[in-house]
Amino acid sequence: MPQPRYGSRSVGRWLALAASTCCVAVTVIAAGAAPSLAAGTYSTTAIVNVRSGPGTGYPFVDKEPAGAQFTLQCQWQGGTNVNGNATWDKATFGYGAVSAASNPGSAWSWYCHWNITPQMQNAANWAISEKNSPNPAWSDHFGHYWSGWCEQFAEQAEGFQFGFGSALADYQAELNAGRIHTDTSPPVGALVFYGGGKGAGHVAVSIGNGQEIGTLGYVGDRYPVSQYAVIGTPQLSGNPYLGWALPIGS
Repeated sequence: MPQPRYGSRSVGRWLALAASTCCVAVTVIAAGAAPSLAAGTYSTTAIVNVRSGPGTGYPFVDKEPAGAQFTLQCQWQGGTNVNGNATWDKATFGYGAVSAASNPGSAWSWYCHWNITPQMQNAANWAISEKNSPNPAWSDHFGHYWSGWCEQFAEQAEGFQFGFGSALADYQAELNAGRIHTDTSPPVGALVFYGGGKGAGHVAVSIGNGQEIGTLGYVGDRYPVSQYAVIGTPQLSGNPYLGWALPIGS
């Protein structure tokens, strides 16, 4: 999967809802009255300036015209104040080399913060405790080995707030609801999805800092629940990364 590219954009009130998907990650700095926007797809209604980071002190990269469509991922308060507004948005655009491609992703974690709900924090804490349990290969709740039961693992971690027959079914529901994020920095407690898995996919629980906890193997195996990297884990080489989502209920 191509890695996202990064930059920033001045939009403020020049936003309108749109219906498209996008694939290039950038940052948006709001000019004018601070918007309160939910994650979703929008378009600019004026020319916007692209910078390489969350402030006017960052290098100017490019401009985008009115009508440029993007998917808002999250907002952060505290960037450079522009016309009384210090709101920055992390968004994904669908075209163009409008980013600081030489520095992909390295600056995101410190200025785009997600609200970690109690459900999400509890999920990460439970996943860690399960990994560190006396028998991390075995589910006391379900009465079987964890291998092959990644969706059950994720659902128990999140407090049984949802129910799907497979990780791929879970992913598809999140995708259809517009809740999937394709960057590779899921927040603590997020669900991280992969393809493969003999058509069932795979899901793990993020614990932050590019790490996650999940099951390994298929039904019949007896591998312990393990901690591994979101990207680059050899055991997941046959599972293409699909993205992550805030769990249902958060």
